[in-house]
Amino acid sequence: HLGGPAALFWMLATAMVGMTTKFVEVTLSHKYRERISDGSMSGGPMYFMKNADFFLFGKKIDMKWVGIMFAFATVLSSFGTGSLPQINSISNSMFSSFGIDKMLTGGVLAILLGVVIIGGIKRIASITEKLVPFMAVVYIIGAFSVIVLNYQNIIPSFISIFSEVFSGSAAVGGFLGASISFAISRGVNRGLYSNEAGQGSAPIAHASAKTNEPVSEGLVAILEPFIDTVVICTMTALVIITFNSNGAFVYGGDGMGGVMIDGVMYEGAGITQKAFAQYIPGSDIFLTIAVVLFAVSTMISWSYYGLQSWKFLFGRGRVADLTYKLLFLMFVVIGAAASMN
Repeated sequence: HLGGPAALFWMLATAMVGMTTKFVEVTLSHKYRERISDGSMSGGPMYFMKNADFFLFGKKIDMKWVGIMFAFATVLSSFGTGSLPQINSISNSMFSSFGIDKMLTGGVLAILLGVVIIGGIKRIASITEKLVPFMAVVYIIGAFSVIVLNYQNIIPSFISIFSEVFSGSAAVGGFLGASISFAISRGVNRGLYSNEAGQGSAPIAHASAKTNEPVSEGLVAILEPFIDTVVICTMTALVIITFNSNGAFVYGGDGMGGVMIDGVMYEGAGITQKAFAQYIPGSDIFLTIAVVLFAVSTMISWSYYGLQSWKFLFGRGRVADLTYKLLFLMFVVIGAAASMN
């Protein structure tokens, strides 16, 4: 909503490029992974930087220091990308739908996540492989229903998306979304946020796959930007844009993440919830469950990315592992009550 309808176009453009970068980063990370003592595989860009041969002017150079920098940045990102905004979306949804205190949501979810992530990679895999397909199918059905029920605004929505690509949103009252650069910025960073293409995080998970062929794993990874951004995010955007065709809010919001709808300030997932509720009475509960499933699966995945990077930096051991996991869970509680700002 901050960048206006044109932001969706740039999200899709980012996904197209991202399908290529995802293929490359996953293939390389899978190729240069390492087998650890328990027989499982560990990999990611940090292992690629450590194990691959790099040459500068014909002379072999050591790039492990770049891997260390990447691992350190990934640990920080696991708290920022993988924890804070995810639990914030959940706590906002639970508060909007049921009036549940945000800190209570954070505390309960931290306990539940603790049971999962302290259980290790096998438990993570068994949970996410059931959650992700289910939540995707249910969410797509719900979003498609909202769009169809608001059919008269579908064509105007597509017109607004493509007509404002190089002009900015005429509906924006403030400076935020009025510029083309901001629409591009919001579209690109939301696109990357949704599919992680080129970010280097997802290859950490792909490196643990049982397949022995790096290129085949890279081909599987191409599907992720398509499903995440081209399908899921496009449907979410169309829900918001078709809803806003009735003039529900002004693009750009208050400049800090929220928009005023019917005299109430909404931010994050709350905007989508409002759009769902407009056309499907009682959908608040459905969308809250969807948001929880999306965010929980993301947090579980990011806890694994962060832990593998932590191990790369500090070695493998129960104390080191537990230290990281407790830090991750602490940020879950903090993110629940923090402002989106």
